[in-house]
Amino acid sequence: MGAITAVYHALCPAADAAGLARAIAVEQTVEVPESLIDARIDMEIVGKVAAVDPLPDGRFALRIEYNPQLVNGLPELLNLAYGNVSMMEKVRLAELELPPEVLARFRGPNYGVEGIRELLGVHGRPLLATVLKPRGSADDRFRAIAEEFALAGGDIVKDDNNLIDESFATFQRRVALCHEAVARANEQTGRQCLYLANISVPLDRLERYVEGALRLGVKGVLIPPLLMGLDVVRDLADRHGLLVMGHPAFTGTFFHDRRHGIEPGVLMGTIYRLAGVDISIFVNHGGRFDYSPAECASIAAAARAPLGRIRPALPAPAGGMSFERLEDMTREYGADTVLVVGGALLGRTGGVGKATEAYLGRLRELFPERLVAPRRDGAPSRPLPPGVGEVVHHLPFRADFTWEGRAPAGYKKPGELPYRDVVRHELLGEAGEETAFSLRYFEIAAGGFSSEEKHVHTHAIIAVRGRGILTVDGKRFDLKPNDIAYVPPLTVHQLRNEGGEPFGFYCIVDRERDRPRAP
Repeated sequence: MGAITAVYHALCPAADAAGLARAIAVEQTVEVPESLIDARIDMEIVGKVAAVDPLPDGRFALRIEYNPQLVNGLPELLNLAYGNVSMMEKVRLAELELPPEVLARFRGPNYGVEGIRELLGVHGRPLLATVLKPRGSADDRFRAIAEEFALAGGDIVKDDNNLIDESFATFQRRVALCHEAVARANEQTGRQCLYLANISVPLDRLERYVEGALRLGVKGVLIPPLLMGLDVVRDLADRHGLLVMGHPAFTGTFFHDRRHGIEPGVLMGTIYRLAGVDISIFVNHGGRFDYSPAECASIAAAARAPLGRIRPALPAPAGGMSFERLEDMTREYGADTVLVVGGALLGRTGGVGKATEAYLGRLRELFPERLVAPRRDGAPSRPLPPGVGEVVHHLPFRADFTWEGRAPAGYKKPGELPYRDVVRHELLGEAGEETAFSLRYFEIAAGGFSSEEKHVHTHAIIAVRGRGILTVDGKRFDLKPNDIAYVPPLTVHQLRNEGGEPFGFYCIVDRERDRPRAP
């Protein structure tokens, strides 16, 4: 079984280098004085110092090998490689090598280089992306940018990272407007430009926003992994099959003191890929931030380097991306790159369409473009439920306990907590209404039951049809029409129908809520 190998570049006196390497190996694994480390712990748990080598700049390369059994997922890996050592002065994580058995625990990008090219149907040249900005512009302005860019043949249009909406309803309206504009353009051109919505919201709203974008047909998102949490991004990508474009916000804290932090290629190449990032945006050198050509090259190389079975990602330089620099940039980064051109494209004389055509024309002069039919079966995009994205002021009731404008839906996703014969109707709160709650109607067929679960948010239950049984922390309550029940936070509960006719009830919950979990 291979080891997890971390190489740290440390600035210290030569006489102290070996001792510092041992101190790091101990600190990252057991965090106790040497006197408390017995032979077994030293052999099985404590990191092994494999090499201490001088570097030309006066630092030392400390190569430490860790037991891969100390890692189950991304948080443990990050903690093992750079947890406590991040608080040591003048120590930088320079390399991270992972054995196959560790890499096998990560899915990585859902698409990667080839998957994105298949979605777009574009091969042979760098991809061109632009940005919906600035914040404060009208939604119609964003729609026009997206549509003009797509009509001119652009590949990817994304929200700006600071494009934040006042509410879920305004997010959904804006995203629907931009996505539909790109879809219309795609129908005209026969190509497939991708629109990526910015998902940068508090954690208790994150799932709602992601699912809202997917319901509209959006295939991918822009997300800042260091702001939202690397393992949060990994979880979203894994569960939803998202195409993820990673934004570099907050990464500068690791880079600008070159004696400390994490090498850009390790963080925005290797670690971002482990978190499921398909496209890694980074600040191009020569722009408004102080990144060197070597640092930018290291990110691009790590994004595309072999990493077990994990797909290579597309590096995406941004900032300072003028038309005049295209030849130099493409020579540096090569064909498998996304060029993110924001202000230089949006502000170019002639408008967005003409500017896009100019950039693409130059790329085609530099690279042999090959176009094929784009793949249309990309990341899961679910049909828009009736009424979602459109506030309905009146939902007429039918005698069979259904409502005009709200079709019944499945109770839960396949593979979640066990249940039987339950149907859900989303009535208010999920279609863009400005409410703090969601009103749903559930119906359980004879012999059916809801999942046994618990969660932080509370339930208010109003029985309206038939009879049912509610159990809350082992206590049993019989419910008949117009009975009202309350489920407190983190109490295990379940609803069952032990009768011979349908049992129906309204359920009121917080609109922004946590996901149910097993007892």
